[in-house]
Amino acid sequence: MFPHLSGRATAVTFVVLVLAVSAGTATIAEGLVLAFSPLLVTLLMMLVVTREGYSRAGWRRLGLARLGLRHWPLVLLTTAGVSLAAVATTVLLGYAQWTAPGAGWWRDLLALGITGPVLALGEELGWRGYLQPRLSFLGERAAMLVVGLVWVAWHVPYIVFTPYYDADGNRWLVFALFTGSVLAFSVLFGRFRAVSGSVWPAVLAHVAHNVTFAVLSTYAISTDRPVLVNEYLAGDTGLLVLLGTAGCAALIGLRARAGASSAPR
Repeated sequence: MFPHLSGRATAVTFVVLVLAVSAGTATIAEGLVLAFSPLLVTLLMMLVVTREGYSRAGWRRLGLARLGLRHWPLVLLTTAGVSLAAVATTVLLGYAQWTAPGAGWWRDLLALGITGPVLALGEELGWRGYLQPRLSFLGERAAMLVVGLVWVAWHVPYIVFTPYYDADGNRWLVFALFTGSVLAFSVLFGRFRAVSGSVWPAVLAHVAHNVTFAVLSTYAISTDRPVLVNEYLAGDTGLLVLLGTAGCAALIGLRARAGASSAPR
């Protein structure tokens, strides 16, 4: 339809469409349509709006062609490692205790191992695969932050209109932590996308974070202060996870800038 849209125009169109789908589908099938909306809108953009999906170059721009394997150890350290460190900190502070996993934990882990990568790929193809490169006119760091803000806004209908997401604790405090954490994730995942030229490290980062915090909080610890531990400190977007993720993103950014400044000109 519009094969010559600029990066700015395609980014704005994508954002408008994905937020509209989010607002309209949050309560449908427990949010399943919303979960895949970044992928669905990416396909709509590539196959209908700009039609760049009818060339190999269009798909290659999503970052699917290479795996970025050499970045995977650092991805796991800064995602699964941060979640593990956050949970261990709550234990050291006396707010939780290590516990042996109960029956059935392996079935949940298997389910997460199947659904987690599918859902993460559905999101990351939209956020880091499609949107982030089209925001390059803003500069690398600003593009990552804008993707993060869109990511936050995309969650809002699900948070507001359903009881499934972060329903415990003070909603304003939880949302503030959520916003900060998602922005930190966006910068961290975005840096992996930028340095690897691949979307797969971002997919792995998304999966590793989701699986690790879910398994640890459900099966590895017990606590009589679940809101403090699982919402405010070491849960999906708790304060310790926010600080750890932001710190890792900052260190990787400094490392990338140091490498760029020392490169021969």
